[in-house]
Amino acid sequence: MGRCHNFIYLLMLVGILTSCKKEEKGPFANPTQIDKYFPLTQFLQKSIDKVGDAEVVKEVRFNEESEIVDFRMDSLVWRQELDFFFQADINKASLASSYESIEESGLLIHRLKPAEKGTIKEIKVSKQSGKIASITILSVIDNLFYNSTVEGLIKMNDNEEISSYRLSGNQKVWFLSNTKLSVEGKVK
Repeated sequence: MGRCHNFIYLLMLVGILTSCKKEEKGPFANPTQIDKYFPLTQFLQKSIDKVGDAEVVKEVRFNEESEIVDFRMDSLVWRQELDFFFQADINKASLASSYESIEESGLLIHRLKPAEKGTIKEIKVSKQSGKIASITILSVIDNLFYNSTVEGLIKMNDNEEISSYRLSGNQKVWFLSNTKLSVEGKVK
């Protein structure tokens, strides 16, 4: 009887080992990401890859002060410079039903529904001749002690490479005066 049990266990073990197959290793899917809205992160990364190292003239305005800098941007600097836009990607499972999408001729708009909560109020993607011409993002944070409004705009050339970008915003902290900030960059 003991040999019979050992034989059955051996058959089960052989069955288990032969039924297992080796799977290809790939990147884990991010369960929090969805593909419902415009793929902002992927589009920006492709555009950065296309434009590559580029010379950019950037003007930074803080309230009444202004500074102009000329520098070269590689993919890492582009990613840092456009962080606001990357952070504004609404393709998250938690936001799957938070936005209404409107598509008109040459314009795609994702607008936060009135009853929903979120800082990204609107994303507008403008197309010309079937290619992305510009992306505009409106972000608003408003509570009793703090108010911040930021509008971002990226313009593309005919090859969907970044030609310019702009961020402008106002911040108001309850006890402090209003702060205005503007950053505008143009690819040479």
